[in-house]
Amino acid sequence: MARIYVDPSIRNCAKALLIEALEDVNRRVSCGDSFWAARTRVVEMHANEWVRLYGKDAADQAVRGLHMLAPTEVLDRETRRKQRDREIAQCRAHLAAYDPKRNTRLNRLWLSWFGVRLY
Repeated sequence: MARIYVDPSIRNCAKALLIEALEDVNRRVSCGDSFWAARTRVVEMHANEWVRLYGKDAADQAVRGLHMLAPTEVLDRETRRKQRDREIAQCRAHLAAYDPKRNTRLNRLWLSWFGVRLY
């Protein structure tokens, strides 16, 4: 199998771009966006600028690296907690407004413990 040589300066630029993008994604998710929407928005906003400033190779590596990471690898603990609390509050409001028959004490307790409805 052939080895692909990647210039170390390109790799370092890609790492710097990826760290910048991760901070931006964290900031957007903590403000209320979903992870997937925030990641897409960050790539849309910065991709052309990255290509212009650092070249196509570094920008491609940064974008591929961003797409390879799962939400648990990108988001810090505080942002994950905020996102989970928002999802629980949204589910609780939906349960009370649109499904009052299932708004039982057991279902509310299950929702507060595990973050999802029981039934």
